[in-house]
Amino acid sequence: MRHFVPGRKKAVRDAQGGFAAVEMAILSAMVLAPLLMILVEGSKIIGDYATLMSATREAARLVLRENGDTSGAAALVASLTSNLDGPSPEVQIEVTDSETERNVKVKVDYAYQTIIAAQSQSELPYPDMDLLGGWDRTLAAYTVMPLP
Repeated sequence: MRHFVPGRKKAVRDAQGGFAAVEMAILSAMVLAPLLMILVEGSKIIGDYATLMSATREAARLVLRENGDTSGAAALVASLTSNLDGPSPEVQIEVTDSETERNVKVKVDYAYQTIIAAQSQSELPYPDMDLLGGWDRTLAAYTVMPLP
């Protein structure tokens, strides 16, 4: 706040005084918008991966309770991952039964569907500007549990 000094002319408010604030707001938006997009995309990736991990654990527990019977595990994974975007994930269930080990491995591969970035490299308007860094967009989660 300026104080009035006797003998000095009053400063006339410059008509361009508000432009600096507008320019700063535009520059801030140019920095914050990509950060927000990265945050949204990253949180969706983490959420989808958590869903896949939960589905593999539940399927492995089902096989564990059924003493190695894998008949309902793929259907369980499909029902637990039905809220994910895009095609259903691929499910692989292996039961190892040997003298040294006896376990079940449930693996789920999911073709991640992005929100912001293009779904494939060919869909990008500028192929060098891939937000996900050339990642093949496949989330893989697996769980291994010992059988009794």
